[in-house]
Amino acid sequence: MAEQSTASKALWLLDGIEDFRHYNLALLQQSNRQIAILSHDLDEPLYGTSHSVQALLDFVRSSRHCQVRILVKDTKLAIATGHPLVRLAQRLSSKIHVRKMTQQPNNKEMAFMLGDTTKLLYKNDDSVYRGFFNSAAAREVKQLRDEFNYLWQYAEPEPEFQQLYL
Repeated sequence: MAEQSTASKALWLLDGIEDFRHYNLALLQQSNRQIAILSHDLDEPLYGTSHSVQALLDFVRSSRHCQVRILVKDTKLAIATGHPLVRLAQRLSSKIHVRKMTQQPNNKEMAFMLGDTTKLLYKNDDSVYRGFFNSAAAREVKQLRDEFNYLWQYAEPEPEFQQLYL
């Protein structure tokens, strides 16, 4: 169960998949322009739920300026399972961009989701649902966005994620 930190009213300590699902939706609903996701394998229990996919769809439809960028370390599982987020990205390829990382982040175990310039959903270890949500994390978001942008620059499109139109 999420626990509000004594350090800040905007900081919630998360422990478990339900906490991450709740704050994933909160981040999507509170964001206006940009979403950035870094994940090992697109974490289907978190990002592949119908609620998460619908919230992401609502986000990109809310404004023509909305943009989603997703970096994935390992695409094999997402390809094999037909991940719902990949299918959404195929349908909305001008709004949702997915790339495969070719460089490793500084912390190889972390995963995160950034919303605009202040919102952060962070997993300490991508294989364990422990971390935090902070809706007032401008400094941390800037630092992670800089790293994300660096990784994005060297990432490559995953051919298996491309949809062929005949």
